[in-house]
Amino acid sequence: MKGPLMLAMGVHPAVSSASSACMILFTSFTATTSFVVFGLLVNDYATVCFLLGFLATFAGQVGLSYLMKKSQRNSYIVFSIGGVVLLSAFLMTIQSLLSLAEGENEKSGGICSGKD
Repeated sequence: MKGPLMLAMGVHPAVSSASSACMILFTSFTATTSFVVFGLLVNDYATVCFLLGFLATFAGQVGLSYLMKKSQRNSYIVFSIGGVVLLSAFLMTIQSLLSLAEGENEKSGGICSGKD
């Protein structure tokens, strides 16, 4: 959300990407710390997620840097941020439709379920 907002405000794509990554780092660190403090962290799962995230980030940074140096364009950053937002919106829509089809909203008792 922050990346596209900064792009819309006219911030340079490289600055927008770096600022968003820095914010995500602190948010993730805080969430992980909360899980550790409350004893909710599953070590095996955390290790796999950390390694996968690190490798995917490294590969993305190397690939994006190579493309930007080769073409001398910063538009790849904008396209990658837009692609992530589009993919997220698509997957959230699919998840919502699957939840509605299974009737999870009626069981959850959430604010939209109509139950008091």
